[in-house]
Amino acid sequence: MSDPLDPIRGIPVDIELVRRELDVDLPTARYLVRTGLITTDGARVLRRGPTTGTCATAAAKAAAIRLLEGRTVRTVRVRLPIGTVVGVRISRVGGDPPEARVKKPGSDDRVDVTTGVTIAARVEETGSEGVEIRAGKGVGETPSGKPAISEAVREQIVDNLRYLVDSYGVGLRVTIEVPDGEEIARKTLAHRHGIEGGISILGTKGLVDPNSEEAIEGSIRSDLRYVERVPCLVTGYRTMDRARRLGIPSRDIVNCHGRYDLALEAVKTGVPADGEVKRFDAVLIFGMPGKLLKLAAGAYNTHAKVADARRESLVTRLVEIGRPDLAVEAARHEGLISEFLRSLDPDVRRELFERVCELVEERVSSDHDLECGCALYFRADDSEEVVEGEGWRRLVRGRVRDDDLIGRPRG
Repeated sequence: MSDPLDPIRGIPVDIELVRRELDVDLPTARYLVRTGLITTDGARVLRRGPTTGTCATAAAKAAAIRLLEGRTVRTVRVRLPIGTVVGVRISRVGGDPPEARVKKPGSDDRVDVTTGVTIAARVEETGSEGVEIRAGKGVGETPSGKPAISEAVREQIVDNLRYLVDSYGVGLRVTIEVPDGEEIARKTLAHRHGIEGGISILGTKGLVDPNSEEAIEGSIRSDLRYVERVPCLVTGYRTMDRARRLGIPSRDIVNCHGRYDLALEAVKTGVPADGEVKRFDAVLIFGMPGKLLKLAAGAYNTHAKVADARRESLVTRLVEIGRPDLAVEAARHEGLISEFLRSLDPDVRRELFERVCELVEERVSSDHDLECGCALYFRADDSEEVVEGEGWRRLVRGRVRDDDLIGRPRG
């Protein structure tokens, strides 16, 4: 029987390694892998834990069951955005209206400051239809004044409460709170993203990937073993999903978590695969403006604690495209970089993004001796833009015409 696929990364997971390291039977090992709770970096078993969004969903479901059915549950099954179902333990249920609490479990992500935080949900019946989601104490607020609860989490909560709403014919109001949210937020970089008053409730996939340097490097090297054509470096789940929609094969997508330094070194030096060393002559880079502005400025480790040259790079790029007037505005802008970018004329923004892609392609090609294609993904209000560099068009469009010439593993 073949090894099961990791539902997030889309690559096979060594089931014997999981079974041996966790000392569980084969069915249990397969269940843990197929749900996404367990993955490997090719040598070590790595645990994923629920996101703040999954914990909020679990708390909302437990409180809703107490409200509508009068039952107190200690564990609930939560459907994740990736389609799998996991169990989440409830630490407390009570009150009128009912409130449930979840203590966020940990994972092998050593830098997750939200591990152990309590996330609560209070649920009330309303006279309207559907599920209304609000933010309470300890949940941050965006610069526009909206609660810092991502759209993916809102959809996850609605998805998991839909059967209760439909079965009982009621509307529900869910209020998410994080009792220690303001204190925890001071340990994060939320303020750099304009989030004030608490933490964000997030979770594109529903599970937290291990993000220590050792875990990131291991997963990058493991993913590269399965690349068939050109490795496409992305920085998170949003860019991963968008790259797939652009037609990049899942096996060619490698999440580098913004650690281009680790990823490009692995691409260049190669990784062991089937008794050989697998290397590539080319690489694709697909990212959002914040990361790519840093990369264009030469910051290969784009973690905000290490490098935050976004504004300086933005100002320089605007000068380079002949808009010193906008460069002055960018230097004086006190809000988020994304807000400034949304304010630009679409034609100017496209020219700016094309310059960023051009610089990334030139820098990576020069510094790492790799043919490079770069594309930038930007979300503007209810629309989205993808701007492709010349190298991206050559590699991706060229691959359609001639698979044999593009991304052929070497060595």
